[in-house]
Amino acid sequence: MTGPTVRFARVTLHKTALRVLRCALALSVSASAKHPTIITLDPPGSVNTNSAAINPAGAIAGYFFDANNWAHGFLRARDGTFTTFDAPGAVSTLALDINPEGAIAGPYLDHGNVWHLFLRALDGTFTEFDAPGAGTGSGQGTLGQNINTPGDVDGTYIDGSGVAHGFLRSKHGDITTFDVPG
Repeated sequence: MTGPTVRFARVTLHKTALRVLRCALALSVSASAKHPTIITLDPPGSVNTNSAAINPAGAIAGYFFDANNWAHGFLRARDGTFTTFDAPGAVSTLALDINPEGAIAGPYLDHGNVWHLFLRALDGTFTEFDAPGAGTGSGQGTLGQNINTPGDVDGTYIDGSGVAHGFLRSKHGDITTFDVPG
């Protein structure tokens, strides 16, 4: 695969650490509270796996890095089966959240090093979008992180001047952008 060199070590997603902890805790609960079980998550082809979120049905969304340091999304079903995926046009895909219905949201990086947001429905279909005003230069674009039960997604977008702004995309596709006062 050719494309930009991407270093994800600099990306800090503070909620990811909490989600990984929640995933580990949810998976460690067994029939006997005295003997918790830890389950290892290793999608096929993974060199480094990052579980990001778990829904009430026990499905886990996350991403992993392959031997070439490209990120790919995954869905681990409660029965242990993995589905790996890449957003259309992506060189790296970060699945960061899953809602109770099984929809997955996260950013992906294209060949121009620009971020976009994807939504992956339970049936595997993708919707991609950018917040209005998102920049199209390297390191700019739309970084969505959370999806709620109805399917609304929030996140950040970086404009052409490198300034970060917030957005909320409703399940119907309407996008509201905002900045914190001051």
